[in-house]
Amino acid sequence: MPIFKIRPEGLLGLARVRAGADLYESEIEDLLWANVEAFVGEDLFPVARQPRIRTGGIPDVVALDPSARVVVIEVKRSIERTQLAQCLEYAGWARTAGLDELAGLYHGGVEAFFADWQEFTRTATPLVVSPTPRLVLVAGQFDDRTSDALAFLQDSGTPVELVPVTVYEDSDGDRILHIDTEAEVEITSGAVPRAGSSPRQWRIDGRRFEVGDLLEAGMIDAGEPLVWRRRGGVAYSASVTPEGKLELPDGRVFDTPSGAAMAVSGSNAVPGWEVWRLPNRGDRLIIELRADFFESLGSEEDRVGDGE
Repeated sequence: MPIFKIRPEGLLGLARVRAGADLYESEIEDLLWANVEAFVGEDLFPVARQPRIRTGGIPDVVALDPSARVVVIEVKRSIERTQLAQCLEYAGWARTAGLDELAGLYHGGVEAFFADWQEFTRTATPLVVSPTPRLVLVAGQFDDRTSDALAFLQDSGTPVELVPVTVYEDSDGDRILHIDTEAEVEITSGAVPRAGSSPRQWRIDGRRFEVGDLLEAGMIDAGEPLVWRRRGGVAYSASVTPEGKLELPDGRVFDTPSGAAMAVSGSNAVPGWEVWRLPNRGDRLIIELRADFFESLGSEEDRVGDGE
């Protein structure tokens, strides 16, 4: 499928960048480590990049999700049989990894791990690691035979998530990254996610739900203030732009609640939907409004169904 940039003088064609070790095993991995939410579609707690684990392997990225499941992320040019076997070995290690072991791998050091993990999960005591890890495969392409194997694993309930990524470049050398959202879960009738469920379930029309959707639904207003109150009396503020983004007092604008929260706090992992509050709406969290949105969507579908 041809992809173009729209320019005043006409359409500018984009060429697909040839996959290579420098692109995927280096450049894409760099981008993923710095922008995990953009690739995976949810807030994760990044533990380590390229750590050497006790079984001898070196996974690309190890993280934790809000429910304390270890998430192993592998970035490859192409997922073939040998790469899939390697990834499954990493998932096997993750089944038995505990907090102490992950703390030893933490990029911020052992001393900081437990405090940062408690901050991320907003718990008084460190949340214990779940024995059911997840495997996320980021790749330029998936070999046909491997795709069949992956489909079998997914149909069998194995938590394997596929994230196809393609890079395009124009004649000026500007690059565009396409993260294939069609490979991700879509909201279907009767499948209204609950607060606390995986953010990958919070999707509308096959894409990730955004603050702009609350704006379009009339559940928040442009210019509406947001506040994040942390322990110890520290508070941060932001506001909703007419485009549905979050603007900080210094003028910086972010596409996601997590991006804004990480910028003001200096942290590399913040579940943004679960920290920003709306002081003009009963001090409710924006995640609560998101849940209201999907509940109303489900109710409307039920009403349509009853009338047929």
